[in-house]
Amino acid sequence: MKKVLVICLTVVFMVSMTLTAFAAPGSFVSSPSGNPAPQKVEFKPADEDCTATLVITPYSEKNELPTALKAMMEKAYNDIKGTDDLTTLNAALAKLAKDLKIKSSDLAVSDLFDIHVTGCDYHDEHVDFDIVLAADSLKNFVGLLHMNKNGDWELVEGAKVIANGEHLAFSVDSFSPFAVVVNTAAKPSQTGDSNMIPVYVAIMAVSALALVVILVKSKKKTA
Repeated sequence: MKKVLVICLTVVFMVSMTLTAFAAPGSFVSSPSGNPAPQKVEFKPADEDCTATLVITPYSEKNELPTALKAMMEKAYNDIKGTDDLTTLNAALAKLAKDLKIKSSDLAVSDLFDIHVTGCDYHDEHVDFDIVLAADSLKNFVGLLHMNKNGDWELVEGAKVIANGEHLAFSVDSFSPFAVVVNTAAKPSQTGDSNMIPVYVAIMAVSALALVVILVKSKKKTA
């Protein structure tokens, strides 16, 4: 029986470790370290003479960013990870959630990435950029947050999902970190944890069966 008890404890420990590994940190759906960079579909500077090139960097590659941009990316991550309520980061997001009748606790970030431009030799300030991105993190999209140069979060007005939910279209006049906000309570839920439920059930079922076999063999030996 002692062996059975030890095995039970071991199984419980392993399952709990698995659950912890897939748990979302803070208000993230899952760790942004595993997300690839969104792909540029369309990029239109307001001025046709602008020679800017769009650069998109996922959180997983933040170390490749210039020092200032890397610092902003880390601040963005810590802001999101440090709250269980994303609406505390931006009043406009709070209003949007209320208008859509979404509980603030059901909001989470499914993607975090940096956008900036290089090679712009026409002018320093731009009126607007129209951008369309392709990403795998847009299901149950609610809104797009942007951290400005002062480190404050803004809700990108007019950001919307198009092309059967595969593309994100928006217009901005400045760059740095962007965070895709989704509704985790929508059907089907897009949380990383929920996708692993069948795996957890299978693990526990196999473990239970193994324990039964061991227990039966143990009784036969003592009989």
